[in-house]
Amino acid sequence: MKHYINKVKLLTLLGVISFTISSCSDFLVIEPKTFVTEDNFWNEKNDVDQMVAGVYCMLQKEDIIERCIVWGELRSDNITEGLDVNKKEDLYRALKETLRANNKYTDWSQFYKVANAAQIVIERAPSVSEKDPTYTPSQVLATQAEMKALRALALFYVVRAFKDCPYPTRAVQSEDDLQPMPAVSGDSIVRVLIADLEGCVQNAVKKYPKDKERDYNSNVNRITQAGIYALLCDLCLWNGDYEKVITYADKVIDSKWADFDRNYSGNVNMTSGGKPVCFAWENDTYSHLNGKHTGYPLYPCFKGDAFGDNYTNIFGEGNSFESVFELAFTPSSSGGNYLSNGTIKSLYGSRSEKTMNEGPLYAYQDVVVDVFNKQYKIYDHQYDIRYYINTSADEQYSKGYPAKLVCSKIEIEKNSTSSATQIPWAANYSSGSKDDRNWIFYRLTDVMLMKAEALVELAGDNLETTDEEGNIISVDQKLNEAFSIVWAINRRSLLCPYFDTATAETKKHVLTNKDYKSKESMRELVQKERRRELMFEGKRWFDLVRLCHRNGNNTDYVKKYVPAKGNSQGIILFVNYESLFWPYNKKELKANTVLTQKPFYGAAGGEDKNYESSAK
Repeated sequence: MKHYINKVKLLTLLGVISFTISSCSDFLVIEPKTFVTEDNFWNEKNDVDQMVAGVYCMLQKEDIIERCIVWGELRSDNITEGLDVNKKEDLYRALKETLRANNKYTDWSQFYKVANAAQIVIERAPSVSEKDPTYTPSQVLATQAEMKALRALALFYVVRAFKDCPYPTRAVQSEDDLQPMPAVSGDSIVRVLIADLEGCVQNAVKKYPKDKERDYNSNVNRITQAGIYALLCDLCLWNGDYEKVITYADKVIDSKWADFDRNYSGNVNMTSGGKPVCFAWENDTYSHLNGKHTGYPLYPCFKGDAFGDNYTNIFGEGNSFESVFELAFTPSSSGGNYLSNGTIKSLYGSRSEKTMNEGPLYAYQDVVVDVFNKQYKIYDHQYDIRYYINTSADEQYSKGYPAKLVCSKIEIEKNSTSSATQIPWAANYSSGSKDDRNWIFYRLTDVMLMKAEALVELAGDNLETTDEEGNIISVDQKLNEAFSIVWAINRRSLLCPYFDTATAETKKHVLTNKDYKSKESMRELVQKERRRELMFEGKRWFDLVRLCHRNGNNTDYVKKYVPAKGNSQGIILFVNYESLFWPYNKKELKANTVLTQKPFYGAAGGEDKNYESSAK
């Protein structure tokens, strides 16, 4: 217990936040106090604002972003070993599924620090309102909702990585508050987090005022009501509360339609690109905002004759229309001193002009050659822009590098030398700053696909149903709606302009539901679409574990998709559900005397005495 908050005292926390507030994305533009003590703090709204900004700063730390990738992506079928990864012992061991209690990635302390800092604000904010009349009760409730969401997000990461873990219910503000704490069921923690967020979401801010002087977007760089609904979607999907997933996903989608009406409704020319437009399958059977809209507002992948505009908006420039919650690392053109994001280049590499500076993690080989060798196991055809957005390859396609998040701009065009290659498309990758990529926790297509997954799970096994006139409909309506969601995301990723002007070749690659009339085929379609849409964004491993969780806590889905990744020792991987999670940290076990190592990893956590963690 003591280790997971690293003996954080309130004075220490305040000092850290006061020191770092000027160097994070200071959305409140507050000058930090030079010296803070508990006696002169918690007296006015400005004090709370600084603490709130400080929690976001803590969430931007390299240890957090690094684990978002390592916990959420590393062990999946998207990643394999890259340049000199064997020199990064902890990373290499994890890739080889040789997990030990002394691996640095078993350290969850930074996530608990975020949760604890948020809890401090939750507990202290009401007393400030009593002293400062400008800090109204409704503002207190909004602050608490925002902090409850960040606390829940941090703890949900720990649950997905470790399953069962300690669950603190009050803030630790001094060493006297530190008590040993056992691990409790991860599923029970998720249920509590859901109830907590459901109880406060209506208090959250819907929209922050637009600040024309700043180049960040407060409505995606801070938790809003839509951000809480997106997190609730994720929590409820893990918990199997599928009706709630649909309800909360529609809240997010409706908010995006409202944004679309407010800012883009006059720019719906599908051939122009550059702005969100409506992608709607012809057989859509549902609507949003009281029937006003059908379909989904998404960026087209093209602008004029160039392709890749959706990437530039979402990942290159960041803070896009499609974003729900992301951390801003992009340098400010109007002053300010933003934190840099060095994690992406430290794991995925970086680009300099046309040269790839390789990182320790490569794209798995099946991902790299899928279109090149016409395997089409991941992407269905050569016209899926995400093949070129997600990865770039060397000239021989012998290895591939993550391109998403690494590049500032990606443009895809017809390959003038197509006779010399099996792929008639060429991608141009622009480098930009190596440290300015935002980290996206939730974006619109992620939420849409969570809804699609929930719809499929609620669909009946008997796929025949009837309409209002008694006519037999061969496909369950929920499967139809799930298909329409996948169709919209898939269609916007097709390398052709508006459908009416598409060539005969590209037209035949537009999804049709005739191939997806069973519940199992739709399950597979939704998961394939999530993989190619969200690749390298820290989602894939968690998706696979969630499927195993739903399937009776076995390892079937992981075994089906995840290869051995060069493990030559004949070790049987993923022998049980417990093996999908990380062991408890060696130092944590010593500090928290009531926490015991998971049986799968043995009493010592599978500690290798000949192996020293690369953590400094």
